[in-house]
Amino acid sequence: MNLTKKKLLSVSAASIMMLGLLAGCTQDGDPSNTNNGGDVSTNAPSTMGEEQQSQAEEIKVKDFELENKELTFLAAWARNPAAGKNKDVALELFQTRFGGKINDVIVKDDERFTTLASMVSTGQSPDFFSAGDMDAFPRGATAKMFAPLDDIIDFNDEWFGSKKEFNDPFIFNGKHYAAVIGPEIDALVVYNQSIIEENNLSDPAQLLKENKWDWDNFYTMMTDFCSKGEDRHGVDGWWVAKGLSNSSGVPFIGMEDGKVVNNVRNASIEKAQLLLEKLFNENLAYPLASNEHGEWQSWPKDVGEGKTLFYIAGYWAMTEVNTEYGLANYGDIKDVRFIPVPCEPGYDKISIPARVNGYMLCAGAPNPQGFAALMYCEAAASDSDAAEQITKDQYFNEYGWTDEMWEMRNTMFKMVRENPVYDFMSGVSADCYDALNNPSKDSFHSGASWVQTRETIYDRVQLEVDNINKAAEEG
Repeated sequence: MNLTKKKLLSVSAASIMMLGLLAGCTQDGDPSNTNNGGDVSTNAPSTMGEEQQSQAEEIKVKDFELENKELTFLAAWARNPAAGKNKDVALELFQTRFGGKINDVIVKDDERFTTLASMVSTGQSPDFFSAGDMDAFPRGATAKMFAPLDDIIDFNDEWFGSKKEFNDPFIFNGKHYAAVIGPEIDALVVYNQSIIEENNLSDPAQLLKENKWDWDNFYTMMTDFCSKGEDRHGVDGWWVAKGLSNSSGVPFIGMEDGKVVNNVRNASIEKAQLLLEKLFNENLAYPLASNEHGEWQSWPKDVGEGKTLFYIAGYWAMTEVNTEYGLANYGDIKDVRFIPVPCEPGYDKISIPARVNGYMLCAGAPNPQGFAALMYCEAAASDSDAAEQITKDQYFNEYGWTDEMWEMRNTMFKMVRENPVYDFMSGVSADCYDALNNPSKDSFHSGASWVQTRETIYDRVQLEVDNINKAAEEG
């Protein structure tokens, strides 16, 4: 790893200790979080075709003069593509326009923050870190593990001005701490169109077009499906409880006017939790099952086999094939469909459980200008019709996507830009995440009363919210 010598920001012992506590907070069910600590990779050979490279050359990017062309990325996943996989447009631009190179430092998911704290404290800071895991802000800013971006990115210029509403939720002490390219879909519903048709069920995509894709029709479809055979289930997945709760339009932990807000007692969340309790009590939820380690398992393959109607997963699962949650689980690719998590009946706009496509600059980063150049490549690619066509070609060629999938993807990305729901439950502290994560699933997994559950955790959550807001005020 080639890091330029540079005076680095000092980090207090309290900050290191705080980030050491963050390691226990991981994202459920992400199959990418299985890497061995400390692996380092660099640029994989490009598989972008000549026509795609030619299209990328037409994209306008802000000019930078970079003395240092290398960046180091710390994550549980690689920013570079795996060998033989397609390179995305932003990376192509960074390499061809600036001669840029990214070194990936890949660690286990639960080691990201302790590794970051160690690297920062020893003067070996990486350059950037993902904001997309939704667990680095605001706590990483209060712990001074990340640096503000306003001196290297103009959030009002032609590249970022259109993204201002996406970036402003990540302001701390008047400064932006994440370069957000746009919101992404955190959870969606996967199903098999042939199974829908064989069981004479309503077409979810048509319901969406008619503004009828709501909790009531979701529930009705599951009851109809389960009534037509034994050993059937309505819905499965790690993301059911959080996805349906966030589809209420209200996150468990939100950000308002630069302050963290505890929404645990919100009435809209209560309605979603009542639906989850109902799914359990009426045997529509896939039953809680343990493996030999006593851990809950989910069975996405049952969707393709016609045993489970819906599976709620992350959008990333639709860009994988032969993985634990990838496309091959849901049947023949021509029949695989996905759709937003349904909303409360009577909705005006569907609320999309969201995370962000974005990155944070690490404290003491050796190459902030290189980071800025990469972010401008990301921003330029996100607004380019040429980049969109390249992405489409890659999705169809690499993942086997169909026209129906691409159309729904475009519909959903428009919806998430209009009405994203960001939940900062993992961005406050490890204790806040622990207090909320499993209890928020108890209605779905055991039929527990959310009203009772929330009262047992409310004070603990509020304490963490008060602590992070106090830390923000103290700067």
